[in-house]
Amino acid sequence: MAVLATLAYALVDTISKYLVRDYPVTMVVWARYTVPTLLLLAVFLPRRGRSLFRTRHPWLQLSRGLLLTAGTVFIVCAVQVMPLAEAQAISFIHPVLLTLMAVLFLGEKVGRLGWIAIAMGFAGVMIIIRPGGGLFTWAAILPLGLAVCYSSYQLLTRRIAGVENSINSMVFVMLFGALAMSATLPLSWVAPDGAGCLLLLAVGIVSGCGHFAMIKALEWAPASMLAPFAYIQLLWVSLLGMLVFNAWPDAITFVGIAIIVAAGLMMAVVRRRSG
Repeated sequence: MAVLATLAYALVDTISKYLVRDYPVTMVVWARYTVPTLLLLAVFLPRRGRSLFRTRHPWLQLSRGLLLTAGTVFIVCAVQVMPLAEAQAISFIHPVLLTLMAVLFLGEKVGRLGWIAIAMGFAGVMIIIRPGGGLFTWAAILPLGLAVCYSSYQLLTRRIAGVENSINSMVFVMLFGALAMSATLPLSWVAPDGAGCLLLLAVGIVSGCGHFAMIKALEWAPASMLAPFAYIQLLWVSLLGMLVFNAWPDAITFVGIAIIVAAGLMMAVVRRRSG
């Protein structure tokens, strides 16, 4: 299920990159949240009723929703102006960034191995961006923006883990994202044609399938065990980028991706040991 989730997320970013050639980023992000929200409500609302909206931490849930939505805007903007694989690879520094934030804000200890992983992660990003190279532009900030938002989102998720129902938390995140992006539609709406409607629906459905798959995976295995599987998404986006957009990462980019993956896997080991 975790591998299926990574494939779904890669497809979502691929469809998003295709859509933003003709439609505003806000419309694409709106579809990515609104369709899954409707699917979640259709599945869980009849079973759970009002209990689906119970939370002890409404402001934390709101903050999580806004952070994840902002991160999605960043990554869709990134794939609009950058190759798919490079944008995703830079954003995958988020596990390393999360650990750094936990050290700075929560006082967690990571040890020598953790600091090595942090240094490797940032080195991998710099190899991909290549100061002085073609990717060393303002656009490189966009996937880093996703990494910061997603790390902050995960930091808040730690605060409510074991306290809030996981399905309720997912519904809140998607609902807040759908509402926030719906507010932008009057300013950015472009009437889609038939193919555009199908792709906007598809990007939302595939996004919803990815979230469902990850929910199921988390029901069957702990997050620490599933964390390494997330990096399979980099394989999918590389393949899809080559097949759909004829964008072939060069050897140096693959070296940077490999270093980021190694840093993330090392960080997963550090977390499992400390957990």
